[in-house]
Order: sequence, then structure tokens, then C-alpha cells
Amino acid sequence: MQHHDSTTTHPGKGATPAAKAGRAAEGPTKPPAHDIVSALLVEHRHAGRLLDVLEDRLAAVARGEPVDREAFHAGMTYMTQHLDGYHHLREDAMFARLVERDPHLAKVIEKVKGEHRSIGATGKRLLGALERLSRDGHRDEGGVVSGVRDYVGAMRRHMAVEEDRIFARARQVLDQHDLAEIDRAFMHVIDPIFEASVRDAYAAYSPLVRLLAEQPAVRQALGALESLFESAVTLGEALFGETSRAPGVQKPARAEAALKAPR
Repeated sequence: MQHHDSTTTHPGKGATPAAKAGRAAEGPTKPPAHDIVSALLVEHRHAGRLLDVLEDRLAAVARGEPVDREAFHAGMTYMTQHLDGYHHLREDAMFARLVERDPHLAKVIEKVKGEHRSIGATGKRLLGALERLSRDGHRDEGGVVSGVRDYVGAMRRHMAVEEDRIFARARQVLDQHDLAEIDRAFMHVIDPIFEASVRDAYAAYSPLVRLLAEQPAVRQALGALESLFESAVTLGEALFGETSRAPGVQKPARAEAALKAPR
């Protein structure tokens, strides 16, 4: 997995409430350098897209199709390695600062942090069960499928609470000094599917990229599947456009040309 240092600045003191209100009245402005909340929301969109893929595979099983072990394994690998190993840790750092600014959030934040631990443990157990399935045939295949279904539901409820109850409040009470301190504590990690080049993403997560690439939005943006792998365009750009990238993440060099090139 590639790593890039996050861009940092050295902000002064946080703005006063009056100054913040004045800027809000002026309308949309350039995103701040340390827009952690937007970056976390982008990662939620990416996770949500992969949960869609897992749900699609669950629906296929319900229709009587064979269990797509490779897709389930790739999905749980991403969730346990990228989300649990990076995204949730950065959320926890923001939550700690947020409780200092608004102690009334302590109860809901403690619950969400507990879910990070429990969902992470569940994800690792599911990944282990999927690895055993690959060795032992169909033993407990139904239990694994049921576990993936429960995991997807738990993740969707978890992200909804974070977005509705916590992220919106973070935008109100955390100033640029708070956000810069959180950003400084973490080296930016390139998302191995949505920020890496399509070719690199396919090499690491081929079953998921295959299913994502079948979606009309991707085909419309990038043309034939063969052209997809020849370009440096990321799946995040194809699925979500420019706004999919977190602040400070550089666009692949040939992405814009690839998107505009005639097919």
C-alpha cells in the first residue's frame, strides 16, 4: 500500500464564533486545507460503494447462485485492512478532540468508538472464516454468508449515526487548529481501490474492481473494460467525479486526458 505525507500548514488561533458566522453568510468558499470531515465522508462513500457490491453478491446467493467467495474475501480484506486500520483510527482522533469541544457528545461518541472495536473484531472473524472456506470447501458456507449480511447492515447503521450525529457537529465546533492537529497526526494512506490507478486497484482487488467496472457509471465514463485498465483514472473519479478525492490527494497524471479522449 502506498503512503504519502499529508500536507500540513501552521494555522494560528481558531476563529471566533462571530467570524465563523460572517464567513458562513458569505456563501461557499474554498475548502480549508485540513478538511478532515470531508475526507472522512469521502471514505464513507467509498465504503458504501463496496457495501453495495457485497449486498449484490448476497442477493445473488439468495437467487440460488454460488457464493462468490473471492468477492466476499476481497471486500472483507478492504474493510479490515483499510477501514479498520486507517479510517476508524482517524475518526477516533477527531472524536477525542470533539468531546473536548462538546462534552454532550461523549455518550454517542463512546458508543461509536465501541462499534469500531466490535465491527473490527467481527470483520476479522469473517475474513478468517472466508479463508477457511477457501481451504475446506462448503463447510459453514451459510453461516459465513449470514455473517456478511449482518456485517453490511451494522456498517450502514454505524456510518449513518456518524454522519447524522457527529460529523455535522464537528463542522460546527472544530476550528482549523483542531483539524490541523488531527491531520498532522496521520500520514495519508492511498485508498487501494478508489485512489490508486485502476490497474493497481485491479491487481490488488480484482473481484471488487471487476464488479465495480460492470456498473454503467464506470463504463460510461471510461468506455470499454480494456481501455479502463490502460488509463491511470481511478475508480473514485469514475464513480464520483472530482469531489471523490480527499483534500491534498493528487489526481493521476493522465486521468483528465483519459476521460476526455475519444473512444
